[in-house]
Amino acid sequence: MPILQIDTNLSMTNVPLDFTVKTCELMADVFESPIKFCVVHINPDQEIYWYGLDGPCVLGTLKLVRGSGKISPEQNIIHAEKLVKHISDNLNLTNKNISISFVEQDADNVTIFNTTVSNFLENKN
Repeated sequence: MPILQIDTNLSMTNVPLDFTVKTCELMADVFESPIKFCVVHINPDQEIYWYGLDGPCVLGTLKLVRGSGKISPEQNIIHAEKLVKHISDNLNLTNKNISISFVEQDADNVTIFNTTVSNFLENKN
């Protein structure tokens, strides 16, 4: 269950209309997750100061429920390359102005539908 939150100083008018859909499709592929569990949330027009860099930037937080995707120090390099290239290409940013934090969360601490992810997975039939 990949959940990507993007904070950016870009205006929403600079974000292609299909960006969230394409990003969910990429995440489903990269993390081998059903697309219905992929989420992208964009916070545009943020006041962000990145020391030494001018212009538009992206600060992303990618949350993965433990066991629902593959993250590790080695895999994160590959994930970062794909995600940063996608963001850079679609938002017309230099890759120097993009940072993504990978966060793994326990399935007991994330909800989906009306229960926790762990309970949902245990009881799905």
